[in-house]
Amino acid sequence: MMARLSFRRAESISLLGASATAAVGLITVGLISFDITLNQALAITFSAITLTLWAHSRLSGLISAIIFFLSKSFWVRLAYAIESGSGGNRFDLLGVAPALFLAGLIIWQMLADYAAGRRLCPDRTRRLLIVFAAISLGTVFYCGSPLVGLGGFERNVLPNMMILFLAATVLTSYDDAGKLLKALMVFGLISSVYAIGQYFSGLYPWEMAWFRDLAWEQGLSGWLTIGLRGIEFRTFSIFYGYMDFFFTNVLIFAMVSACKDLWSGAWKRAYYFYTACWFGILALSLERMPIIMVLIVWLVLKYVRSSRTRRRKIVFASLATVGMLYGTLLLGGPILKTTGTDKLVRLAELANPLEATSMVDRIETKWLPALEIIKSNPIGVGIGYGSQTKASDSAAESENYIKPHNEIIQKTLETGIIGGVIYLLLMVAVFKDGLDLARLKGLGILGAGMVSSTLAFWACGIVNLPFSGSSGLLYWLMAGAVLGMKQGAFPSETSPKQIWEGADTFNGCPVQDETI
Repeated sequence: MMARLSFRRAESISLLGASATAAVGLITVGLISFDITLNQALAITFSAITLTLWAHSRLSGLISAIIFFLSKSFWVRLAYAIESGSGGNRFDLLGVAPALFLAGLIIWQMLADYAAGRRLCPDRTRRLLIVFAAISLGTVFYCGSPLVGLGGFERNVLPNMMILFLAATVLTSYDDAGKLLKALMVFGLISSVYAIGQYFSGLYPWEMAWFRDLAWEQGLSGWLTIGLRGIEFRTFSIFYGYMDFFFTNVLIFAMVSACKDLWSGAWKRAYYFYTACWFGILALSLERMPIIMVLIVWLVLKYVRSSRTRRRKIVFASLATVGMLYGTLLLGGPILKTTGTDKLVRLAELANPLEATSMVDRIETKWLPALEIIKSNPIGVGIGYGSQTKASDSAAESENYIKPHNEIIQKTLETGIIGGVIYLLLMVAVFKDGLDLARLKGLGILGAGMVSSTLAFWACGIVNLPFSGSSGLLYWLMAGAVLGMKQGAFPSETSPKQIWEGADTFNGCPVQDETI
């Protein structure tokens, strides 16, 4: 057995070494022989490496593709920084390659499943998702330009949501999901350390030069480029935008916190280091919503893991803690507001969130105009609306082509009332999948992580769009993983309720004696 493990480890190391060597070779040959930019060379190289890993192992290829997608903003900026001095700034292939590559893997796997005689939509969650995807694809033709609509579809549905199909096929055991979560934790740790450095370093000079060129010299097209590339001039620029950083790390933190008790040694120490860095960023930034989301995650995980008696204590302790925090904000709010510091003023506004400046702005300039557009366009204005483009005449006339900053309003605006209802049912189905899996010990820890993540994302979705971008991709990825493990644990002809009522164990997994 040890010899077999050693052989597999050596084989993996050899594959990584060969991939790294091939990467250097591809970049060098491309830059010298084919007159392509570093941006394009990196896109081709990373795609080739990911495809090689996919051919070797579906799981390794999926993890590689996810990391490629999450880190693309960093590589785009790095390539621009190197090339800006020589004037080599052409088509941004690296900005679109990860999403297109993931979309290709999803379609590839779905066709392979169909060819093998497997049902593509064996459960309610996947049936709802395929219906929503079909509605979204149909709204492409509502847009002023089908290309705009296709861009919105690529950005919001494929691969963002459709990654669920791929994950449900590839991630069917805790070992698979555990490897993915460890890779994501390492990425989250790197991004957090990078964010701390960015916090103290500020903007790079070449970033500001890019901003001036795109925003002020190229006009509206420049602003759209900034929106699509996610160039937000705050900290945490390893991601597209600073909220991508926060929402993605909330999800990573929730899932790895659910699994931490099963880890030991170096992985347990890495978890504690990541947690310390992550909490450090929350303290430095004082961003309200990420802090609220982390509190929700922590409380839900505590509740789900506890016995029935202890759950009552957790509820009372949570209410007492919330009351103390609220009282502190009421008493200290006036003092915080007198500082004039934006972050402290925003914290003080939590004492009366309905009158907060950001909430008033959302209601008056985003939600109400969006609801008016929905009223006059019940079949939607087109999925391209989510790409910050004027996807229809109605959207153009309202001059409200900024996101509504509400998940349900956004999806209803894009896909119509029917699409909004389907999307709401889909989110409920994903939540129920997490609850079903959470009832099992062992596998249940991932279900608990998904339940806590979903509740945190729902809270955030009232005022923002956590189900889009990098955080959205990871959310639907983990939803697919939960679905795959649930499908492996529960045969289609047997409901979870029948299993829980009829046995103490199932497929080697102990069943909890108390329901959630």
